[in-house]
Order: sequence, then C-alpha cells, then structure tokens
Amino acid sequence: MTECRHATVTGLSWVMVFGGVAYLHHQTRSCAKYGRYSLEGSRCCPARLGWFLQEVPAFLMPLVLLLGSEAPASETGRTLVLCMFMLHYFY
Repeated sequence: MTECRHATVTGLSWVMVFGGVAYLHHQTRSCAKYGRYSLEGSRCCPARLGWFLQEVPAFLMPLVLLLGSEAPASETGRTLVLCMFMLHYFY
C-alpha cells in the first residue's frame, strides 16, 4: 500500500498550475517558430525522433508499473489493461 503524500501532491499540483499560467503568458507575448515557420538554419529535431521522445514515457510507465508492482499476479484485469495500452504502440 502506498502512503499518501498529500502535501507533496498538492505542492506539485500548484507548481503545474502556476507553470501553465506562466507558459500561457509567455506564449501570448512571443511567437513560437516551428514547422514551416521556423527560422532558416535553426536547430530542428526530426519528426520521428520527436515523436519517440514524446511517447517513450507513456510506454515505459505502464511497464514500470507491471514490473515493479508488488500486487499479486492474480490481478489479471490490471495486467491486461496495461499490456493492451503498451501494445497499441506497435499496432
């Protein structure tokens, strides 16, 4: 059973809220140059690499949950849902 860390979760939630507001404020003041609007000669990330880096955490978290969980193996529902989620990346 995991301990509830109410103060930590609340603090991190507020950091995300204020970070989002600060980012929104920044984005309304400046123009994001990406895609065909990017500047000539600027550093770019290939689309496939960008997609891979974006999706790796979403694939690895269920894997960590499956391998690192102390729950009994009889919880097939949880295992099935996590495996199906990970499998959709290869379809």
